[in-house]
Amino acid sequence: MNNQINDKREQAEQTNTDTSIRVQVSLLDSLMTLAGELVLSRNQLLQTIGSEDYHNVDAVGQRIDMITSELQEAIMLTRMQPIGNVFSKFPSVVRDLAKKLGKNVELEIIGKDVELDKTIIEAISDPLTHLIRNSVDHGIEMPSDRQEIGKPESGRVVLRAFHEAGQVVIEISDDGKGLDGDSLAAAAIGKGLLSVEQVQVMSEKEKVNLIFLPGFSTAQEVSDVSGRGVGMDVVKTNLDTLGGSIDIVSEINCRTTISIKLPLTLAIIPCQIIMTGDERYAIPQVNLEELLRIPAHQVKERIECVGNAEVVRLRGNLLPLIRLADVICIERTYFDPVDCEKKVDRRERISDRRGRVSQVSGSDDQGLQQAKTTGAKQSQPRLIDDRRHSPRSALNIVVVSTGSMRYGLIVDQLLDSEEIVIKPLGIHLQGCKGYAGATTMGDGRIALILDVSNLARMAELMPLDDTHRAAEVAATTEETLRMNNERQSLLVFRSSEEEQFGVNLDLVDRIEKINQSKIEELGGKRVMQYRGGSLPLICVDDVATVQSLADREDLLVIVFNYGSKTVGLLAIGPIDALEVNVDIDNVTLKQNGIQGSAIINGYTTMLVDVPELIDTIYPEWVDDSLEFLSEEQGTSFTPSSDAH
Repeated sequence: MNNQINDKREQAEQTNTDTSIRVQVSLLDSLMTLAGELVLSRNQLLQTIGSEDYHNVDAVGQRIDMITSELQEAIMLTRMQPIGNVFSKFPSVVRDLAKKLGKNVELEIIGKDVELDKTIIEAISDPLTHLIRNSVDHGIEMPSDRQEIGKPESGRVVLRAFHEAGQVVIEISDDGKGLDGDSLAAAAIGKGLLSVEQVQVMSEKEKVNLIFLPGFSTAQEVSDVSGRGVGMDVVKTNLDTLGGSIDIVSEINCRTTISIKLPLTLAIIPCQIIMTGDERYAIPQVNLEELLRIPAHQVKERIECVGNAEVVRLRGNLLPLIRLADVICIERTYFDPVDCEKKVDRRERISDRRGRVSQVSGSDDQGLQQAKTTGAKQSQPRLIDDRRHSPRSALNIVVVSTGSMRYGLIVDQLLDSEEIVIKPLGIHLQGCKGYAGATTMGDGRIALILDVSNLARMAELMPLDDTHRAAEVAATTEETLRMNNERQSLLVFRSSEEEQFGVNLDLVDRIEKINQSKIEELGGKRVMQYRGGSLPLICVDDVATVQSLADREDLLVIVFNYGSKTVGLLAIGPIDALEVNVDIDNVTLKQNGIQGSAIINGYTTMLVDVPELIDTIYPEWVDDSLEFLSEEQGTSFTPSSDAH
């Protein structure tokens, strides 16, 4: 009877602990002060409106905005609790478990004072316990085994918390036997979770991450020691729910480090606001990698097809694409540049069947042939104001990641980045898996917060690593890198006495010798009379941070045909045309007008980026720039960069 009473008393105390929180008196004083300031500002605003003195409205609004921000920060601090409240229980957990297993394990805790939202602290208790027990059970070896490989008998587990890039990082490290990717892969094959072919194309990192597969476990039998029949996939799912991520770095017979990244709070988070159709949506920045904008005229080259899926080539890798409108089942729309209004988009594919199509195992041969036929029919010229060329028809892609999945989400518009207050979904929306919550925007309208993990599941995204097109991209990237180190035709010249430059010989139209007296300064530009007209003259030092053109009577003019215009680059000798092997450094000396550098005949040679040089000096020559770049494809020193 007494035991039952004690149990009920402990449950009641636990309930009180969960529903109450300790706040310092100084913080309460700060909240009271801010509340008083807010009341004064409200009275000032009412007085300003009542007296119709609208000149002071902006000043009062700025004051209210400042006080509101300070009040928000103070209120958030009331929810922040030291993570040591969770860490404090782990010494006894490790001690008891090590004793039960017959191991010697020391636990070191660092960063007890790091603060997290109370809700997150309560939610991570079980996942952390699971990871700590795994480190002691599966990570740390038996004392005799450690001695055989030259390790001290006592194993070491380090639990560390610290702030990084606006998030809290928790690391669990042990000096145990590490994770063997091959053993994990064999276990996955044995359980029927993966095929032998899938495992053969995996990297070591991917094999280690197999531990997160649902239903995966290396335990021979279920016990109450560490896993208790629950895999690491449950830990990952719980962390995904909190907006966190988990990563494992392991070295066999040396160490394993598990890193968990968590947001500071779940109540207010920074988000990227986007628009699809007529509605706004929020994407948490913790899932945001980058924003990609592809001009309309580049869509057919950048968007490719892998079977029935559409992908974009991004820095040599294939990124799967999904349309937000398709996943959440709303009507696709596009902006018509002719009628200047939004219309229904009836195109089946993003690239309008004009992009590259790659066949993979199981793809539809008939659909492939139809795409080729349709693309041939549509090869006729298009008007410049057609939607395929209009700037308003650019493709907006939000590159997001969740765990090991990374994909591009196609949206209609990219808006601002904002801090939003998360509101739970109503009963009628709780069955919609694509949304993680909602928020109220500044104009009073509701914006739904997207769950990028569930969106990927709803779209049934498949990894592209083992497809033929992915292999083709990898081969193309490797070939590009190889070509960078092969023979290239260069025109080598100097602009000053000490610095040597190079330009691709294929871009040069001709070379002229002139006297400096022929150069005229007109309208802030440098020109010379040439073949019955005026030839614009530029120097490398007009854009790049290099030494000025040498003061000589005799100069050289390297002439380029830039679309419909002709441009001359001033230089001095010695000048030489070479065909050399160049190992291009794209980092050390790269700047505006300079693509990189290479060692040529014992001299460090800066490679001139002619299009960038001309575009910077004559930005109004946009049309000629596009024509020049289209003719120049394949002759530049480095692959063209991705459009953002």
